[in-house]
Amino acid sequence: MSGSRTSGSRTDRKPTVKHYRQLYEAADSFAREVGEFRQAIAIPAHNELRYAGHHLLQALDDSGQVADEEQLRRACSHCERAMYEAAEAGVISLLRSLAQFQQDYKDIVVAEVVPTYGDCKAMARKARELLIRGRSKAVAANETASEYMQAFREFRAASEQLEDARDDLNAKLTDQKRGTRQFIVTTAIALLGVVGTAALIVFRLML
Repeated sequence: MSGSRTSGSRTDRKPTVKHYRQLYEAADSFAREVGEFRQAIAIPAHNELRYAGHHLLQALDDSGQVADEEQLRRACSHCERAMYEAAEAGVISLLRSLAQFQQDYKDIVVAEVVPTYGDCKAMARKARELLIRGRSKAVAANETASEYMQAFREFRAASEQLEDARDDLNAKLTDQKRGTRQFIVTTAIALLGVVGTAALIVFRLML
């Protein structure tokens, strides 16, 4: 991501250091929260914050006063972009985790162990639709990020319930596989018995 990339949420409002500080703190909080879930996915957001700091330095003179409003506006824009990057990355990562979870337990009824499984899948659909909607229209990055972060927090809580249930699900999967093997063995023995009986009858009839 280049240092010149800025958010599509630029407005005509006069930028202030106070507004920048609010945006930076919110973006940093978003990035840290997502990073706690999976550190690597927060890197683009941290890069945006680095760009924001660079533009802030360019905006201030030696006395700490704003000398270049355009540079300050760019700094604010990168903060908004950082929020968006962190939030979107968090949602995408959770969607991938759920896809892996579904693949791992595709052969068993998860809802028998996790009654809220349906709710989690509904959250995933909502999050996926949110991503598509956010990419298809021009909206303020900070507004989209706030919506994404709410979805991320709700989805993460549901996802953690699924991860916590893995031990029970693995046990259920093992029992199911054991039952399947027992059924195959029992069926094979029964078939051998039938074949053996039939062979014995035929043999006796031939005597």
